[in-house]
This record gives sequence, C-alpha cells and structure tokens, in this order.
Amino acid sequence: MLHCTKTGAVAFLGETIMQNLNIDAYNEMAQGTFEAMRKLGEINMRASERLFQQQLDLTNTMMEANAKGMEAMTKAKGYQELVSSQAKLAQDFGQEWLKNFRGAIEVLTEARDSAADVMDQQVQVANKNVQAAGESLKKAAAKATA
Repeated sequence: MLHCTKTGAVAFLGETIMQNLNIDAYNEMAQGTFEAMRKLGEINMRASERLFQQQLDLTNTMMEANAKGMEAMTKAKGYQELVSSQAKLAQDFGQEWLKNFRGAIEVLTEARDSAADVMDQQVQVANKNVQAAGESLKKAAAKATA
C-alpha cells in the first residue's frame, strides 16, 4: 500500500513545477533558435542574390569588353591604334572588375555583420534563459528544504 506524506507531496509538486518551467524554457529556446536560423537563412539568401547579380553584371561587362575588342580590331587603322584601344579597354575592364570586387566585399561584410547581430541576440537570450533556470533551481531547492 502506498502512503503519501505532506513533505513528499510538496516535493512532487515542486518537481512538476520545475518540469513545466524547464519545458517552457526549452520551448522558448527552440522557438528563438528557429527564428535565428530563419534570419540567418534570409541574410544568406539576400547576400547570395546580390552576389549572383554582381556575377551577372561582371559577365555582361566581359561580353561587352570582348565585343569592343573585336570592334577595335576591325576598325583599327594600324598597330598603334589597336594597341591603344586594347589598353584602354583593359583599363576600363579592370576598373569594372575592381568595382565589382569591392561590391562583393561590401555584400559579404554586411552579411557577416547581420549574422553577428543575430548570434549576439541569441547569446543574450541564452544568458537570460540560463540565469532564469538558475533562479528557478534556487527557488525549487529552497522550497524543497523548507
């Protein structure tokens, strides 16, 4: 036959409350993690879209440079004019490539900073949850010993 004492009932109630608090804390943490992962996914998607657009722009610039190079070859009246137009074309293409490279660095830097912000927020939430769990444990231990 089972016999329940008052102290045991209080301990059982305390354990049930702690389990509920732990489940609530876990659910909150899981939801926060899901939200952070969603934000990181959006950051990555935006960065990828911008980088892909820059790739397309650079490809377009390369195609234009090739077309201008062919045009210069057919219209050049001499070797000096051909070399001069090719040098100008190479300089223009180099500037476009450098602009594109700087744009890619900017996209990646923004993505890194945004991801760092999301992770910082998650660390703050995790710290808050750990502190709250610690306080709950202290309260439950105090109730159990009282």
